[in-house]
Amino acid sequence: MNRKAFATNPRLVLALPLVLSLLAGCNRSVECTTEITAGTGTFKGTARGEGEKGPVMKAALRDACQRMCVDTKSPMLDACVTRCTVDVGATKIGARTSCND
Repeated sequence: MNRKAFATNPRLVLALPLVLSLLAGCNRSVECTTEITAGTGTFKGTARGEGEKGPVMKAALRDACQRMCVDTKSPMLDACVTRCTVDVGATKIGARTSCND
């Protein structure tokens, strides 16, 4: 594109700031906290990352599940964490997640 295209098409001038703001937002910092309420108590996990919120939310959930499994002295930690994340997804265990962008 040349300068003349920008001068004659106001849509391009309006679209440029939008595109730049979207590109700048790709590397935003995200912090999520998950609180699990199980029969043995309440367990809190946190995670930080950049970019998308989804992976950070999953990491916070795994952290909270790991804390629960350590507290209950589960003999197989990895299996306990996996079972916990599945149970949260199936709403067998109560969980609440909040994120700050």
